[in-house]
Amino acid sequence: MADKSDLSFTGLTDEQAQELHSVYMSGLWIFTAIAVVAHILTYIKLPWFGW
Repeated sequence: MADKSDLSFTGLTDEQAQELHSVYMSGLWIFTAIAVVAHILTYIKLPWFGW
């Protein structure tokens, strides 16, 4: 078990925080990619600028 002085204000050790950050960033990139694809497909189907 980690020593209390080794924990941040979140209660995570440095290794746990880095692992959580990497999982979070992976999810963020996946969400962003899906959002970009959805916007492109929506624009192809129904362009929102009539230029």
